[in-house]
Formats: sequence, structure tokens, C-alpha cells
Amino acid sequence: MVIGFTHDVAWTFTNVGADVMDFYLETVDDSLAPTRYSLDGSWVELTRRVERYLDGDGRVLGEDTLRYTHRGPLRRVNNRWVSHRWTVLETAGDEIASFDAAVRTRSAREFLDVLAGEFRAPAQNMLAADRSGAIGIRSTGRYPIRPGDGRGDLLRDGASGANDWTGDWRLEEFPQAFAPSQGYLASANQQPLDPRVEPRYFGSDWERPWRAIRINELLRSTPRATVEHFRTWQTEPRSARADAFVPAFVNAARSGPPKPSLVRAGQLLADWDHRYTPDNQRAVLFERAMRELSQRLWDEVRGEDTGAPTGPTPSDMMTAVLLSRPTDVWWDQRSTPSTESRDDVLADALEAAYDSLVAEHGEPEAGGWVWSKHQVATINHLLRLPSFSRLNVPVQGGNGTLSPSTGSGTHGASWRMVVEMGDDVRAFGTYPGGQSGHPASARYDDRLADWTAGRLDTLRFPRTIEELPFAQRIARLTLSPEAP
Repeated sequence: MVIGFTHDVAWTFTNVGADVMDFYLETVDDSLAPTRYSLDGSWVELTRRVERYLDGDGRVLGEDTLRYTHRGPLRRVNNRWVSHRWTVLETAGDEIASFDAAVRTRSAREFLDVLAGEFRAPAQNMLAADRSGAIGIRSTGRYPIRPGDGRGDLLRDGASGANDWTGDWRLEEFPQAFAPSQGYLASANQQPLDPRVEPRYFGSDWERPWRAIRINELLRSTPRATVEHFRTWQTEPRSARADAFVPAFVNAARSGPPKPSLVRAGQLLADWDHRYTPDNQRAVLFERAMRELSQRLWDEVRGEDTGAPTGPTPSDMMTAVLLSRPTDVWWDQRSTPSTESRDDVLADALEAAYDSLVAEHGEPEAGGWVWSKHQVATINHLLRLPSFSRLNVPVQGGNGTLSPSTGSGTHGASWRMVVEMGDDVRAFGTYPGGQSGHPASARYDDRLADWTAGRLDTLRFPRTIEELPFAQRIARLTLSPEAP
């Protein structure tokens, strides 16, 4: 049981996002079909494995030769041979058995310690709570120690064994917390170590912390949270991202030139409560303004002609940092002879966003700006068959909210669960879809309406079948060992 609860412990997890993968530029003996690679001045034979691809009748459709150094698989990338070392490919843990042992534990600390003993990959922030009120979190996995500066976001020279991993972090060094003084723990894939406190390299490509910021805001402002609080928060539509950027856009509009589009756009955002509800008509303007802002701010990393990124574009977290530096050189537009500041670029982006939306969807009052027309959820069948899927489902949430809904609408929180520990465990949950996998069944999508509305159902947890109300018993299955 990967996420769930027993009578003693409830648990869940989020992805850590730590850097557990490295790449090495290898020197090989043949640029097209290498058989050896150089290591510390000597040639070492590559491990080769031939893989055959078969059709349904067992006939060979094709063959491919896979090559490995002592670090892992080797592949050709832009005429260079790069090997790939990843903890997942060499884990010695038994993750399934560790979960089987963890569900038999009686406390949050014991649960996390059991998982730490065998669980290696993929690295997970594991959280647990028990009936006594104890809570804990640990980033469980395997974290390599690298030589030199310890960074893993660089392409290293594979010809030198001195660039190989030198060991793994010890358990006591993992990000973790037990019985915190603030009385709560929160994980939304945010960076688990504060680099100002622990400068040691743990990763570089972290999930944006907007959801974590909002969770902490809600918990800090609610001294005694109830089941109903947590249920409501699972689809809470306010965005900490909007909280950070909307005031800056509004101030830039008020201090900018009195252009009708800019003034109107500033008024619209000033009237918005930063909530991504299906019927609001402001979120679409904000999202378009953020897109226009990124195109202008990061013009230095975009192509001169196409405007397409020539490399990774910094996230909106870096943009948020620059909000406090109004005259930073990054705000200047290379395409103009003048020198722009923060408010110049913000105002220009907001005006462009408003004008483009009016051109595409008419004035805001015309109904084309309603959020549910721009962002919906797509609940795909596993075979991606539209007739078996549920498409264009209006949902509450957006970029940076606790129920994220972005892009194609296929990314977000599916399983939702709230567990209240105590002498009698109470649990509530739901998921999109239904219990039956048969499209003609009434149970195929009967949970979708509750999931969309943020409603949870009671999770039954009987010790015996007699504890389940008679009306809820449909069938009884008895499993017996074979008679000797």
C-alpha cells in the first residue's frame, strides 16, 4: 500500500526532486561503433548487450546493441558519447518489501525508519502521522556524494575515475523533521533544504514553491485545523504566485502612461482576488500577462529572429526575485535604444496581454474570458480513447494553486485523502473516475462529479465484514487454503 493508513499510522509522499543522476563525456575508441572507453589512461571494454524486438509471432523485427561503462548506459548525443549514472539503475533496495513492512508499524517514526532501511529509489519525501499525534517527514532515498564542488548538474569528464561518486549521504544527513515546534509539516515538492542553512549541493532543478507557500499560509492562520479545513484546502483556488505578481502589475499600470488598454487591464487585476475559480474572468488576463512578461524579460536567452528560447528559460521564481530589483540589467530590452526598468516591462506586458485577449475573445464582459473556457481537466482512459475518456471537465485551480491545473489539463492531484488519527480512525477520500473499469457501468465515472467539486466520501475501514452496514454488502468472497 503506497499511500494510505492503518489503525495506527497514516502516510503519504511527494517527489523529492534531488539530483540523483549524472552524465559523463566518454572517450571511446570508435566514434560510430565503440567497443572500449578510456579510463585513467587505459582502455576498458564496454559491456554490450544485444536486444531483439519481436512481433506477436516471435519473429525478430529488429536488433539494437546497448553499451555500458562502469557508470551505466552509453549513448551517442550530438556526435559525442555520454554515459549515464542514475541511482534508479543500480538500487540495491527492496522497495516493495519495505512498504509491506512499513504498513505493519505502530508509529510515525517507526514507519519512516523502516522505509529508510530499504527504500532507495525513486527518492521521496515521506510523511507520516500516528494515533498519538506524532508527525514526521524524511526525504528517503539514495543521494550520491560527488568529488570536488559536489555539483551534479555539470557534464563531467568520464576519462578520469576521480570524477566518480565517492559514496552516499548518511541517513542522519537526509532532510527530515520530527515533532516540529510549529505543529505541522508540509510538502508540495518544494526544495527540502534551505541552501542558506545547508549549502551542500542537493539539487538544482527544484519545483517552484508556490503551493508550499500557500499551504504554510493556511496552516499558520488556522490554529486548529479540522477535517473540513483540509478537505477545502485540497481544491483551494488562491495562488501564491498571483499574490506575488499581481500587485507589481497593478502598480506598474497605475504609474505607467495613461493608455486605455493599460488602465483597464490594471483595474481588472486590481479587482481580482487571485482565485482560480471556474467562473472568474481575471485569471486568464494574469496568465497571459505572465507569458508576455517572460518573453520580454528573458529576451537575452531567446533567438534573435524567432523569439524561441535558445536555452532553458528561467522560471517565474527568478522573475519574482527580480521584482525587488527594479533597475536590474535583465529588465532592459535589447530591441530598443532606451533603457527599460521593471515597471516599463511590466506595463508593456500587461497592455499586450489585454490587447491580445480582446482581439481573440472580445471584451471581458462578452464571456470569452471565463477561466473554465481556458483551463479544463482531461481524464484520459489508459488507451487515450476519447470515447472512454472524460474531456473538458471544468475544475477549480490553476498555476501555483493547491490543485494545480496547467497546460493540457492532464497534470494534477488525482487521489485525495484526509485522515484523522485517534482512538477511532476517520478517513475521507475520492478520485476521478469510478470503481469499475467498464465504460458501460454506472460506476465507471460516478466519482468524477464529487472529485470536480472537491467533495470527499467516507473511506470504510471495517475490521470485519459485520462492521459494514448490511446495505453496503454486495458480495462476499471467502479464500481458504487448499485442504491437505
